[in-house]
Amino acid sequence: MLRLKNLHFSIFFFFASLQLSAAQNVAQRLIHADSLFEIHSFRKATLAYEQILKTSPRISPTIYLKLAYLYEQKKDWLQVQYYLNLYYEQIPDERVLRKMNEIARDQGWKGYELDDFNLLILLFKQYSGYLIGLFLVIGVYVFAVLLSKRVKHQYIPFRHKMIFFFYWAGVALLVNLPGRYRQAIIRKEGSILRSDPSAAAPPTEIVKEGHRLKVVGKSDIWYQVLWENQLVYVKSSDVWIVR
Repeated sequence: MLRLKNLHFSIFFFFASLQLSAAQNVAQRLIHADSLFEIHSFRKATLAYEQILKTSPRISPTIYLKLAYLYEQKKDWLQVQYYLNLYYEQIPDERVLRKMNEIARDQGWKGYELDDFNLLILLFKQYSGYLIGLFLVIGVYVFAVLLSKRVKHQYIPFRHKMIFFFYWAGVALLVNLPGRYRQAIIRKEGSILRSDPSAAAPPTEIVKEGHRLKVVGKSDIWYQVLWENQLVYVKSSDVWIVR
């Protein structure tokens, strides 16, 4: 038994050491990339930051802002928009939202409008944690009240049980909503939107790069997206998915 415990400890220590070493390696590479950024060695800094993202995607979202700035120096507006979207998905900021809208307006891209829906999404991203927490507290309180009545053998109307059930169903939907809401940016010039998820399906429209579409679903290598109030399909290799 003692030998087994020692083995478990050794395995845990081995993997912990690997994770610590990887974290230190990423930190060193990040310091190097930041130093390149500070001395305006933009090409090398871009390569360094993007290499870090390839190996360590869960990194500070400020890297996305730096990459957006670096690509803005090269007037590569598609990449600027992509990295601003990635930053915005983690740090919802109205200034970033307006910057994306400004770029899209200048480039003639659709899907970045400052309409009521996008502003509502912004508010939800900013305050969803507080809102969900409030609903959870209310739900737990109501559950405690109903449980207390049950223990005391008090009558609980059926409609109260149904309201409680649908309340929790709504909370579950609210919790899972951010993960289900996805958007895609067209990354290839002349991407073909089709009526069905097949290369043999007739094209509905050929669009240029930069447009942003709402993702509804996925079928094999095709994303079902909403474009001009129509459900169409686009090949997954033609888009970047931002969450």
